[in-house]
Amino acid sequence: MGVRHCVLTNGGTTALSASLHCLGVGPGDEVITTPNTFIATINVICNAHALPVFVDIDPDTGSINADLVEDAITEYTKAILPVHLAGFPADIEKIISVADKHEIPVVEDACQSVFAEVNNKKVGTFGKTGCISFQEWKSLVCGEGGALLGNDEELMRRCAAFVNNGRDPKGTRRGYPYPGSNHRMTEFQAAVLTEQFKRFKKQDEIRQRNGKYLERELAGIPGIEPRERYSEKTRFTYVTFEMDYDKKYFNNVPASRFAKALRAEGIPVSGGERRYSNGCHKEGMLEEHINSQAFRKSFSKARLKKYRESLQLPIIDNISAGGNEKLSIEGKIAFLGPKKDIDDILESFIKVAENIDKLT
Repeated sequence: MGVRHCVLTNGGTTALSASLHCLGVGPGDEVITTPNTFIATINVICNAHALPVFVDIDPDTGSINADLVEDAITEYTKAILPVHLAGFPADIEKIISVADKHEIPVVEDACQSVFAEVNNKKVGTFGKTGCISFQEWKSLVCGEGGALLGNDEELMRRCAAFVNNGRDPKGTRRGYPYPGSNHRMTEFQAAVLTEQFKRFKKQDEIRQRNGKYLERELAGIPGIEPRERYSEKTRFTYVTFEMDYDKKYFNNVPASRFAKALRAEGIPVSGGERRYSNGCHKEGMLEEHINSQAFRKSFSKARLKKYRESLQLPIIDNISAGGNEKLSIEGKIAFLGPKKDIDDILESFIKVAENIDKLT
């Protein structure tokens, strides 16, 4: 991966949790993150009795809007936690620049994007730590499991101890000198992962070839625009294949109806809905945490009131209400076949587009 240290864990969630704990995130702190992510990203912040400060998304990509990160920094900001979602890198170089300016550590949630890159550097290796998941939905899998990446020797030493009941990984300090718990990867997970990795690189090459080909060809259909990149040298891993859908090119047929027609052709496409409900800033668990004794002891009433008022994010809320519609192909499996499979996907898009009047 291009880093000096790697710690295996029993999941991407515990890798994130270990990172935040070992960076000192705790009661009264704030962690800047995105609302467009799997809830585990937010779980680990709240479980540390810190507030997840949500920065709205870039409407063109769905990733955290790096241009808004600096405005979200306060005296309480302890870390920034961007997410590289579903194989698509966030604008990590800009985020790192802002973080370095304010001397705030970055924990990268690269759980869904193993081997994605920005300017020939793998995501998960830009920040103080980077977290990978090997859960079954990802592209490199062993059922469950995770990894924690980093270059800071002392921080990684503490992370390794945290996931192993506080044992010193160097063995120079006896007993249990560090805080920790049991978040170790099991032998069975490791055995499965070792075998999976033997074929992962070949599978990744196939996804790259198929993904780039479909990207190039679909871009020729007016109203369909594949996902944008933040830099020319950005490597997607096509866990999903996302594209903007402009319904004015399709007789105002909504993305959900277009996707249904594609599914009837055997293409695994979703459309018109977000993968993660209406955004993590709308999840009920936030209010549960805010009302808990731990949060009421850690934060003043004024801070919690202000925090509740901050949970209005115009871009993601508009998308959830039906604006800026998208289509998404589950590429993890669909892109592992021969070129003919990708041609079938392309032909189905063309067929539905040419017969759009039958869907109105």
